[in-house]
Amino acid sequence: MLILPLGAEHVTDVARLHRANLTGLLSRLGDRATRAYYAGALKTELAIGFAFTENESLRGFVFGSVHPDRLRTEVLRVNRLQVLAGICYGVARRPSALRHLLRSGKGPDEGTYDPRQPELTYLAVAPESRGTGIGGQLVAVFGEAMRHAGVGAYELSVDDENERAIAFYEQLGFRLVGRYSEFGIGHRRYRLEVGPG
Repeated sequence: MLILPLGAEHVTDVARLHRANLTGLLSRLGDRATRAYYAGALKTELAIGFAFTENESLRGFVFGSVHPDRLRTEVLRVNRLQVLAGICYGVARRPSALRHLLRSGKGPDEGTYDPRQPELTYLAVAPESRGTGIGGQLVAVFGEAMRHAGVGAYELSVDDENERAIAFYEQLGFRLVGRYSEFGIGHRRYRLEVGPG
């Protein structure tokens, strides 16, 4: 078992795991857009990510940024053609994704959160590996990376209906700091203090 910095060699498996286990715009847009997003993110200095591998197989990953508000723009800048091709392909295959894409830039429908806050954006563990401690290990490594980057705390969002994730993050010490609604889905915003850098 290894936890490694997320690299280009993980992009295909990360995209697959993301789409199979996470909700949201990237999953709606499909595999090409998801791969293009991660490939672009890893070309920037803004992404922080780790992969948990076992027997050369991806079992889980964590991904976020000290500057999540700037990361999206930077991903488009460094991987423009692939991202746009992925979006077009995703919208062609699933036209309803266009509505979500157009609304994604305006922020939450109700409530608010600060999109400039350091953030753990995505965490996914393969279903067959859940309950083995992989998620907790990935969060711990991510927190260390945030602390090393000089961050004293970071935030994340969880769907209101995802009781398992809510219990997981609360058990790790995350505290609820707000609620918001986006695309008709309620979310909880959590924060974890990681200490001075």
